[in-house]
Amino acid sequence: MIGKVLVPVDFSEVSSAVVKSAKFIGNAFKPKFYLLHVISPLVYISVPETMVVDVIDSSVIEEIEETKKKRAKKLLEKIVKEFEGFQVETFIDIGSPADVIAEKEEELGVDLTILGGHQKGLVERILLGSTSEAVVKHSRKPVLVVKGHPIEKLSEVAIAYDFSEMGDALLSYAKGFLKPFRSKVTLIHVEEEIDLPILEKLGIDIIPQIREKKGEKLNRIKEEFEGEGLPCEVVYLESQDPAEGIVKTLHRGSFDMVMVANKGLSGLKRILMGSVSLEILRKSPIPVLVYKKED
Repeated sequence: MIGKVLVPVDFSEVSSAVVKSAKFIGNAFKPKFYLLHVISPLVYISVPETMVVDVIDSSVIEEIEETKKKRAKKLLEKIVKEFEGFQVETFIDIGSPADVIAEKEEELGVDLTILGGHQKGLVERILLGSTSEAVVKHSRKPVLVVKGHPIEKLSEVAIAYDFSEMGDALLSYAKGFLKPFRSKVTLIHVEEEIDLPILEKLGIDIIPQIREKKGEKLNRIKEEFEGEGLPCEVVYLESQDPAEGIVKTLHRGSFDMVMVANKGLSGLKRILMGSVSLEILRKSPIPVLVYKKED
């Protein structure tokens, strides 16, 4: 199921948690690991000769980047030793981290990317965003974002489910991913407030029927997980914002990870509608696996 895993590292504290999490996942699937470090390019601004300003020569920039590459190579060699028993290949590239990661995912044909999510302040997040969020937005592969602490067990896992086609694909993926860990699954569905003014005027109330049908399907899904040896319970929340309801449930529980599907909205649609999965990624106190299905 998972034969190739991309592990971007930036040598910060969170990289240690990412490496430990990758090894934990790797023990279940025995994949080949691709370690990637991306060096952000130095900004070179051209200045007219008439201005009395010292301009950094391009050769100086190349020398600085080469020094960074040598340092990164040594640090990657140390990390490779931690993956004893696994196949490992390393890469060092220069560019925008999110762009390079997305390109490597496609180039290598990986099944999963595991990376760290830094805890940025509000202002910094607004101005700069985060590499993990940018990767999730643009990636066509499942992405596991580690939040500060390494994943050392997957005893209890939450799955956000919305009855969409992508949600159904996530459930199928989750069964295969979680089976080696024999995880207990909590299926979370948050129902947004249902507003049907026309039917209300006619005195027709179909909301109980909708909820009954949803309940029946959730019970079938529960039975399917239990048939795979994965204990399952259902949490059904009514009339709430989906992201807020899911994050509140995560805070109340003792979950090791949450799995969500990302529909991959693009451009203006993403700006206008936002994304429940990205909101969960920002606010979740635990690791988030964002499932993507290639077209």
